[in-house]
Amino acid sequence: MDDSHPREDRNFDDLADRFAKSIYGTTKGRIRLALLTEDLQENLPGLYGGDRPMEILDAGCGMAQMGCELAGKGHRVHFCDLSERMLELAGSMASEAGVTERCAFYHGPFQGFITGKEGAFDVILFHAVLEWLVEPKASLEALVGSLAPGGSLSLMFYNVNCLIHRNAILGNFRKVMSGEFGGFSRSFTPLHPLDPSEVEAWVADMGLTVTRKTGVRVFTEYMRKDVLNDRSYEDTLEVERAHCRKEPFASMGRYVHLLCRKGED
Repeated sequence: MDDSHPREDRNFDDLADRFAKSIYGTTKGRIRLALLTEDLQENLPGLYGGDRPMEILDAGCGMAQMGCELAGKGHRVHFCDLSERMLELAGSMASEAGVTERCAFYHGPFQGFITGKEGAFDVILFHAVLEWLVEPKASLEALVGSLAPGGSLSLMFYNVNCLIHRNAILGNFRKVMSGEFGGFSRSFTPLHPLDPSEVEAWVADMGLTVTRKTGVRVFTEYMRKDVLNDRSYEDTLEVERAHCRKEPFASMGRYVHLLCRKGED
């Protein structure tokens, strides 16, 4: 394992099982996965029925649901995570899906894994990782370097706009006015929530074109729990889907998903 990564980059060994129960196993988690899958299916059809297998990197893979699905389509998927426990869960999911032979697992920082792999990957999944990094822009730029010309980056990050809006609704005015929105140790709130406009400027500077922007959970993040529980998953997803790719809603979700394409040159 390469120890050159910043020490403060978040390792989720201590929260892996809570993630599995509190995020991935909920209606909110299902909506997140459904919208991400739609973005890829509608914009990268080669992932779901192309003529050739692709090299895919899932950087900070978590439990690897999407990566395992893509391995099931015949692609080679490289899973990378700082958390040994997360990789164990990812390995179990790959085994259950019967795709282990098309998967490779790397325990360590993705910054170390991509060293010497310039242009190696056709698709990179980078979901809910950027906001936990000490040097998000520099780390993202390094990751983009490992993306092949014409390749696609699926980038989802925690949106500071949602955090501000939600705190205001709850009456946490001191928090809103402080401008300090980072979470604390063992919190699900990341240390560095990000401004979508800033991240969009970053990817443009890195030679990427945004082909789709989606707000992930533009309504459910603000709904009272009793109201959310009273609505069916299907109806909730339909309402989200109808608005999540239009402004201002696309910039108000809990997460923002940018599907980006790298130039051919």
